[in-house]
Amino acid sequence: MADNMRGDGHPAERLSAVADTFAKTGMRSGEMGIAAAQTIGYRTAMMAAAMGTPTGFANPEFLRMGSEKVEASVEAFQAVAHGLGEFGAAWMTMLTKQSQAAALVFSGLARCQSPTDLAEIQRKAFAQVVDASVNASLRFAEAAASITAASVKPAYRKVRANARRLAAEQA
Repeated sequence: MADNMRGDGHPAERLSAVADTFAKTGMRSGEMGIAAAQTIGYRTAMMAAAMGTPTGFANPEFLRMGSEKVEASVEAFQAVAHGLGEFGAAWMTMLTKQSQAAALVFSGLARCQSPTDLAEIQRKAFAQVVDASVNASLRFAEAAASITAASVKPAYRKVRANARRLAAEQA
């Protein structure tokens, strides 16, 4: 995840980083679809050629087909599990900030002596609640972008490597 997707940057910069991450993930998904189609084509031709001989299916490529999917799935699962911690942190941020706003209101009401004081308490509470909501929303968006990018990365790496390797073998 990009450094500007963490915590203290300006909300517009943080939201821009989230949009950038989603755009890159979408582009990678498209590239992955093309590379997967190429890989399927190469492997289908290999399987058709292997049917002519009894030892044709001893090609290590056929074993690799299954094991690489398991490896990529495990890596993606680990990335998603890590990202769920970020969602938990976003929830805690939201709850903490809302609790701080409530404490501000109650402590202010205890000291309130005039309508002007009450208006000032409301202004501060509203500002803190809006800030907390914006911050929590950004944390949720950052966590979603992070999880999405991290879950696609292992499959993207494997699929692209397979397409390059099989294209080189066929050439």
